[in-house]
Amino acid sequence: MSAALCGVLAAGCSTTESGKAQPSATTDPTAATAALWDPCSQIPDSTLTSLGLDVASKRSGILGAEEPGWKICAWSASAYPPGYGLTVYTTIHTIDEVRQKSTNIEFKDITVAGRQGIQFRQSIHDADEDCSLAFQTTSGFAQLDILNTGVKERNIPPCERMQPIAAAIVPLFPK
Repeated sequence: MSAALCGVLAAGCSTTESGKAQPSATTDPTAATAALWDPCSQIPDSTLTSLGLDVASKRSGILGAEEPGWKICAWSASAYPPGYGLTVYTTIHTIDEVRQKSTNIEFKDITVAGRQGIQFRQSIHDADEDCSLAFQTTSGFAQLDILNTGVKERNIPPCERMQPIAAAIVPLFPK
């Protein structure tokens, strides 16, 4: 992921007439990252619980480390042992970068909650393990990624499992 972060212009904040912070071009990745929508604080626990996710399993960043240019949050299924996990990302990067990453495959245009995006999977996972959705935002893109880890969970295709999750979370994404 670090290689993908090199050489990309970041987005920071400026104010609008209404006084809300909006992304604007900057070369300061720290300011741009701070301005991103944070899935760890912006997705209500009640939404996560209704989707069968364990709010106590919340993990921020990658293995607890924050990544410049990204806000990342992950949860596991509430059933023990957890059979799948959800990760939600926002970033200063672009959808074009998602399409250019060689390990992202099987792209499909989608619409969720009236919002156009792309569906794909990561080639490092089997087809019955992973489903990712990405949506353009003013500061970059927002992404949902589901990873089926249990044998029982693989009976439901990951993109099918993603449908109710995306319907609940995509409307929360920034424009």
